[in-house]
Amino acid sequence: MKHVSHRRVAAAAAVALAAGTAVSLPPVAAADAPPSGPAIAVGDAHIAMYGEPGDLDVTVTAPPAADAYIRLDLQDSGLDQLRVTDDTGNPVPVVRRPGLAATVTIGDTDSDHNGIPGAPLQAGTVHLHVSAGYPIAEAIPVTGSIIAGSDGKVVAHSTIATNGGIFIAQPHLSASWTSASGTQVPWGAAVPIATGDTRATTATVRTRRVGTAPAASSTRWTLPADAITAAKYTARQLAAGLHVAYATDGTAFRTASWSITDDGSLTLQLPAHQWDATADGELLERLEVTSDWGLPAGTLDGRLETIGADGRPYDSAATRLTLTADTVPAGHRAAFYGRDSAGTLWQYQATPDPAAPGKLGPRTRVGPGWNTYTTIAPLGSLTAAGTGDLVARDHDGVLWYYRGTGKSGGPFSARTRVGSGWNTYTTIVGAGDVNGDGHPDLIARDHNGTLWYYRSTGDAKAPFARRTLVGPGWNTYTTIVGAGDVNGDGHPDLIARDHNGTLWYYGGTGRTTDPYTRRTQVGPGWNTYSRIVGVGDMTGDGHPDLLAADSAGKLWYYRGTGDPKAPYARRVQVGTGWNMYSVLL
Repeated sequence: MKHVSHRRVAAAAAVALAAGTAVSLPPVAAADAPPSGPAIAVGDAHIAMYGEPGDLDVTVTAPPAADAYIRLDLQDSGLDQLRVTDDTGNPVPVVRRPGLAATVTIGDTDSDHNGIPGAPLQAGTVHLHVSAGYPIAEAIPVTGSIIAGSDGKVVAHSTIATNGGIFIAQPHLSASWTSASGTQVPWGAAVPIATGDTRATTATVRTRRVGTAPAASSTRWTLPADAITAAKYTARQLAAGLHVAYATDGTAFRTASWSITDDGSLTLQLPAHQWDATADGELLERLEVTSDWGLPAGTLDGRLETIGADGRPYDSAATRLTLTADTVPAGHRAAFYGRDSAGTLWQYQATPDPAAPGKLGPRTRVGPGWNTYTTIAPLGSLTAAGTGDLVARDHDGVLWYYRGTGKSGGPFSARTRVGSGWNTYTTIVGAGDVNGDGHPDLIARDHNGTLWYYRSTGDAKAPFARRTLVGPGWNTYTTIVGAGDVNGDGHPDLIARDHNGTLWYYGGTGRTTDPYTRRTQVGPGWNTYSRIVGVGDMTGDGHPDLLAADSAGKLWYYRGTGDPKAPYARRVQVGTGWNMYSVLL
């Protein structure tokens, strides 16, 4: 296809193409020596998006004597807003045709009333006027044909040298994606994003300015309301859980925020870019997309658009994100620890497979020397990502604090000394973040059965404030366990087993003066277990779970339900041989 400025080809006589009532044909100048047979040539139209119409010339030479008409085939898609008129302003329909994107037909009306479509053509040039709105291709190849009215066959058609085109000056947008695993994803194909994966899925957005396109443009990403609803999300849910960062230089990323429109769509607008008005150019932007764990799996259709300074779209690229929940990320699943008789601490991680609740991966060695402690207590949930702190009391009654490192292979930093005198307590329990200040707290029961609360300060050198009284009578319990947020109200809870083997539930209040509600019974028969551990969330479903080991060394899993009246599902055995450990946490 040529790409030259438009031209008007002279012809031998005034144009008198039989165009019916749809097209008015202007006169033309004389032509050079005509070819030996019928021929048609199409010129080039150069126009700007939303701008003034441009001329598209169609020249016929040596036309056939019989009735005939002209057909133009437009070899591209996205032509819904292409407008074609003749010299008098009459519209010329752009009609979609099977096998081709669209056609424009000129003079096919039986204007000489002989029952045959068209009329005898005369040599000359038809001047069509073309304008474009969004969406439309940047360059549209156009071929011309002379069609016999009697049988619809092609009498002549334009060639490579005489084909034409419609060239639109506009920013041209394209996008390519790279998944978090490094796989290139074709433009418009589904892009997998694993919820909870800290690795970003990236899009390279390429905008190219052509000719007299707007001097400023910006990129906008839209997730339409109907697509959000079809994928069974809400706009607020996605605005909170689908995160995007952008960079125009490929390195310095900044957070981009979603906006919720009046119709419930989500839009994300990047800053405008000023183009050099004297030359074509290209801008590369990068988007990094991550999704929080907890968003359900689904497919989201959207579109990237180039928006001009006038607020109108100039080009677009389809997007399709597929959110998956194939694995539970390390930060959302529990880690479980056992100390063996030699004093070595071992880590077990909950499986990343959400379809295998309660399963534990193979153990990994944390380190030796933990038999110096009489008590080891996690302050809150310990995760497979290496987050979560713990305290340990040695034989001399000194309490030591271990801060979580956030490294799965080495989950605890070097210990720091909290203080002495902690052998006054028969039980030390990590209570979780009781007061909601972001720091996990501690409770301890003394020899008289009185329960005390220690607020965490967040300072590793002095991690706990002075104790405050919770209340007496807690020596009725043989086991007290920090259970996590059982009922989902944002406050960590307790469970306790009494001497009769009955398990009791204490809901957290969020208040340090009276941190727990009145107890409610969970159920009897829990004296079959030698150890009960509030292990945190093993499945990523948001509910903390329990593990319990019996005297035979069998390990049992209780999945959290989120219902404080029946907080745990029926137990499932997940292992044997756990009596090799003197401590489970």
